[in-house]
Amino acid sequence: MPTPDQSRQNGLALSSDWRRLVGKWASGHHRPFEADTASLTVDVAHPAAQRDITLTFTTTSNGLLLLLATDDRYLADDQIALAAAAANAWNVERLVPMLSVCNLGGTARPYLAGVRTMPLACEMTQPAFQTMADQWVEDARALFTWCHKECGL
Repeated sequence: MPTPDQSRQNGLALSSDWRRLVGKWASGHHRPFEADTASLTVDVAHPAAQRDITLTFTTTSNGLLLLLATDDRYLADDQIALAAAAANAWNVERLVPMLSVCNLGGTARPYLAGVRTMPLACEMTQPAFQTMADQWVEDARALFTWCHKECGL
């Protein structure tokens, strides 16, 4: 009989095991993570852009695993138009991860975020998830390096 740590032949169900997959991935890189009832948050250093990146994993009501990558900086009022233009340019040229200006018109200050999604109906082995999550980190680093170096954000 398989142990709880062994995956099924096709992998672990993302819908029920995403927290375990994320937690093991973060622990394997010696990255501390915080969990609450709705999400897991992992901080990743990014010295090239002189900031840290925060990865927040959560689920959506329409059946997706959502990764929101932020650099924990808010946009000043005079940066919003530049940030919107940067998001448009990034999304047209590269698209992955999708760059968004979040919280426009909200009560909190606006910020940049990279967004990745994956259907919760997927199954993944731990090694496959780790490979994917490592790629998502590299994609987030590339996004925020570009925002910092090319756009001054």
